[in-house]
Amino acid sequence: MDGVSGMFTIGGPVRYSNALWWKPLTPVTWASHFTYDVYFYVKNPNVVQALEFDINQSHGTNWFVFGTECNYKDSHMWDVWDSGTEKWVPTAVPCPMVQAYTWHHLVWEFARLPNNTVQYVSVTLDGKKSYVNRVYGIRKGSGDALNVAFQMDGDYRQDSYSVWLDKLTLNYW
Repeated sequence: MDGVSGMFTIGGPVRYSNALWWKPLTPVTWASHFTYDVYFYVKNPNVVQALEFDINQSHGTNWFVFGTECNYKDSHMWDVWDSGTEKWVPTAVPCPMVQAYTWHHLVWEFARLPNNTVQYVSVTLDGKKSYVNRVYGIRKGSGDALNVAFQMDGDYRQDSYSVWLDKLTLNYW
């Protein structure tokens, strides 16, 4: 897109493997609202099992996981992470197979609620906004941290594929 995108590749012999990239940021313990905003590009989306876009925030003994995945080959929905049960939960929002060789714009909106729960507010893909409005529990942790993450999940054949990310921003207030 702007000439400085990051390229991420996965492949290999082990089925259903994944690759995680994450970037630690300066902890911002007071922030309670977040937007994860990114452009992504995939040459062969047909071989993608899932793409994950996440934020993690911890403060003291509370760990707030805002985990999302576009689950192309299982639920075909946007799934969100429920830290209380440690499971992926499909939402009612479809996650369509994206067009190959095209930049796609993704925005997730999240909130950390006063009762120490996480809220998945909405997801916008290529200008189409859908409200998720799901609330889940948190995990126990230690320390203060904030990070953004991106994960690529391989399928049953572990086909090789690459994803480019550009203009990734995390806004908070």
